[in-house]
Amino acid sequence: MLDNFIDMHVHILPGVDDGAEDIKEMEEMLKIAYSEGIRCIIATPHHHPRRGKESPEVLRKKAALLRKSAHEIDEHFRIYLGTEIFFGQDVLEKLKEGQVLTMNRRNYVLVEFSPSEPFSYIKQSLQQLMMAGYEVILAHAERYRCLTEEPELAEQLGDMGILLQINAGSITGDGGRRIRKFIRYLMEEDLVFCVGTDAHSARSRVPRMKKAAEYVKKKYGEEYVRKIFYENAKMMLRKEKK
Repeated sequence: MLDNFIDMHVHILPGVDDGAEDIKEMEEMLKIAYSEGIRCIIATPHHHPRRGKESPEVLRKKAALLRKSAHEIDEHFRIYLGTEIFFGQDVLEKLKEGQVLTMNRRNYVLVEFSPSEPFSYIKQSLQQLMMAGYEVILAHAERYRCLTEEPELAEQLGDMGILLQINAGSITGDGGRRIRKFIRYLMEEDLVFCVGTDAHSARSRVPRMKKAAEYVKKKYGEEYVRKIFYENAKMMLRKEKK
């Protein structure tokens, strides 16, 4: 089970944000992802004041290009579309009007904040989204200083029903010792919903997953790997009940 991952957080659409610059880089990222055992991608371009906020129409066209390239590698390589949403007071309205995309048109939303935001702001903002009926995933939970300094606050979010996503590179130490320790805490408390690469390029922030999955398998077992690298993210891919 080290070759059927879902990467549900990746900046691979060409020319829409600070991720893949062009189709060539998108194709390179796809090849790396496939070699890492990733067989399904939910592309998550930024909706952010500075890092990109393309229209859904443009994003869907770019996702179609991505899908075509993925199928040239393997006809079973699946591509879906979502967004990494930087929270702002206009986000709920934009979601309602379809100006910002949810994950694969389901009611899941992937949300980020500035790393230095206070816990009270993050919590209240996530609550607003939950109260509007969304399943809320906090992107790269290990980036927020308030959580790494007080890990018990992550448990508070979990108790509220907030789903926590972590980056594959952080599991293997890319963020340093303190972040790796925090991630260990999240795993031991069973607070991790899913893992994404949060890849942005084919050179520096690359879509790598295998090393992280091997580490998790060694420490926590294959069943846990299946859960956070595949099964939980798969919930966003299921057909909605009519």
